[in-house]
Amino acid sequence: MKNTLVVVVDLGCLKAFKIDNSRDHSTPRLELVEEFNNADAHERLVEKVTDLSGRFRRATRAATGGAMSDGERHNIQLEQRKRCVRALAARFTAVFDSTQPEHCFLAASREINNPLLAELEPRVRTKIERNLPVDLTKVDKSRLLGHFRS
Repeated sequence: MKNTLVVVVDLGCLKAFKIDNSRDHSTPRLELVEEFNNADAHERLVEKVTDLSGRFRRATRAATGGAMSDGERHNIQLEQRKRCVRALAARFTAVFDSTQPEHCFLAASREINNPLLAELEPRVRTKIERNLPVDLTKVDKSRLLGHFRS
């Protein structure tokens, strides 16, 4: 496992480790290369939009005394998730380019695994040898490699 990058991702966090196989250690060690916390993923929807009614009058048959429209969210949470996945893919590619690994292991939470792979460039995607649809961002790095062993 020479020059291998281990990346664990969930919607709000990306951690990239490089495997250290030096002779100083009896077992491979993980060295943290990059840790990225996406601030947009941690914000609540209330912090991004106002809770005021829309500014356009509601079309009603009876005069209701100036009722305002409720406003529509237009899938704002889905769009927010897509933007977070794009940001994670861009960060993943930047780490990949800076480390130039021969192999890559990826563990991404089930909800973003496929969208993240779709956003990655083909040259990065081809280097991923093991892909786990599991959230391992909170797993201790000493036990992380055990999840990727077959």
